[in-house]
Amino acid sequence: MAKTYERLKLELELIEKSNFLSVKQLADKLNVSQMTVRRDLSKLEKMDSVKIVYGGVTPATHSPIDSLDYSLESEQSKNIELKRAIAERAIQFLEPNDVIFLDSGTTIQMMAEQIPPNVPYTIITSSFNTLEIITKLPECTIISNGGIYSKKSRVFYDLDSTSSMRKYRANKAFLGATGYELELGLTCSYLEDAPLKQEMIRSSRLRILLLDSTKFGKVSTCMFAKIDEFSAVITDKGIPDEYVTDIHQHGVDLIIV
Repeated sequence: MAKTYERLKLELELIEKSNFLSVKQLADKLNVSQMTVRRDLSKLEKMDSVKIVYGGVTPATHSPIDSLDYSLESEQSKNIELKRAIAERAIQFLEPNDVIFLDSGTTIQMMAEQIPPNVPYTIITSSFNTLEIITKLPECTIISNGGIYSKKSRVFYDLDSTSSMRKYRANKAFLGATGYELELGLTCSYLEDAPLKQEMIRSSRLRILLLDSTKFGKVSTCMFAKIDEFSAVITDKGIPDEYVTDIHQHGVDLIIV
């Protein structure tokens, strides 16, 4: 999976640099078959990162790298009702005195907004948006790993924060993703997010993925997990059939709201 993802990134870079390449040229540069390149280009075209033209491929009208960018602010207004329904279902997993990891992202933020104010939990997070909400909960113990604040992702992160996260353990972890693609797995948009997500997954007993249906089939910048690393996925009725099959085949509980 990681090999495929790295090859796609390299193809994007080569296409952007050359402005036009034939399938044969790409195959020769990467030392892979032309069939492999054609499959890759089909994925990249679905992501609106390239345009397949007669004789080869060119960059899309916008920058391929820019097409993978993710803005938390712009996400705030997207798919609000879907995210709210997913967040409301996620809350049902909580039990008094749980120790939980909360990831970054707008769906996780909506979940944080619905945490009961008079129930004791220990909550561990590096998300600025989530911290703004949960620090107002009178019965909760709040743990943050600190670090340098990233304005783009709105998380606190450095090498020490990742090491600190590794020391904690949680009953449950609630995570989001920017994209989930069958071959490439779960991806996020910022490099600093990936190691924090991975530590949450490693250090929790129950790992719950909150993902609205618009994220299926999408690929972003950094791969952080495979679907079988999760205990459950909460999504909405828009999930494509092939993803329902994939989740079930990997033995992961699927909850559709």
